[in-house]
Amino acid sequence: GMNVFASFAPRPDGSQNTKKGYSGDTKTANGNGWDVVITHSGLLDGLNVFAGLSSVEQNATLGDLDSEAYGFTYAIGGATVGYQHSKEDNVEATAAYYENDAYAISYSVNDDLTISYGITESSTNLASTSDVEAQSFQISYSVGGAAVVFAESDVDNQNYVSGTNRSGRTVAVTLAF
Repeated sequence: GMNVFASFAPRPDGSQNTKKGYSGDTKTANGNGWDVVITHSGLLDGLNVFAGLSSVEQNATLGDLDSEAYGFTYAIGGATVGYQHSKEDNVEATAAYYENDAYAISYSVNDDLTISYGITESSTNLASTSDVEAQSFQISYSVGGAAVVFAESDVDNQNYVSGTNRSGRTVAVTLAF
């Protein structure tokens, strides 16, 4: 079915954690904030689609902070694929924006073993920047209350700066008791 979620925050200026803000906020907001999200899962078996909009009235020199996102996930058998596009306008600078695309696939080999891979691409219109691309490959295996997780991640042009590439590897063992 379809779900619609809406919220309204009067003066989300960051002075309270419950007002769409957080401690130490820059207090660029001086108006109201609102969000609307729509999800739908009845179009096709295994398909979930979503879209959302958010707006926070900022000071007059920045214009309103607007965010939008939309995407889908589709599950068939043990595989799930997904895509999401998002964009944020007027982030801490007049007319600045960030645009992001994320793609992922996961496959549950059985009840204990899952493999997944994801890519995120991000760009901005700020001067002298490079597009960011991040990739990650993960494997998790669980048996009883124990799990072993492996992740290999790479980021090109970290912080939108050309040549600042990073790689990381995570191996974790968790126990539930």
